[in-house]
Amino acid sequence: MQKQNKVPTIIRIIFGLMMIGSGIGMFVLGGFPIEYENPSADQYMVALVETGYFVPFLAVVKIVCGLAFFTNRFVPLALIIFMPVSINMVVFHISLEQITGVGAYMILAMNVYLMIKNIEAYRPLLKMKSLNE
Repeated sequence: MQKQNKVPTIIRIIFGLMMIGSGIGMFVLGGFPIEYENPSADQYMVALVETGYFVPFLAVVKIVCGLAFFTNRFVPLALIIFMPVSINMVVFHISLEQITGVGAYMILAMNVYLMIKNIEAYRPLLKMKSLNE
């Protein structure tokens, strides 16, 4: 009997719980739960909250993708949807607030790792078609 690798499953479930918890937290707190040392980072976050739509939108994306990861449903799609969020989180921290970026770096790493583990689901998307098709 072949031993199944449980690492992707564990990472997928942890990633899902993190996103669900973070999304619910954003709804409860009405924004981002941290103040940053860099005033520019704080101003950026305040501006996102003041738009009135961004925080609820991001919270819904996190919850829906988190549920997909946790329940193992539509995982390849949820990973694609969440990749721009992961990248933006990392770019924000690299640009404005390096000290507090560990969580963002972990989220991007989990997203990339799970995408690699689901590469077969993406092969049709990456297949080049001829101009005649």
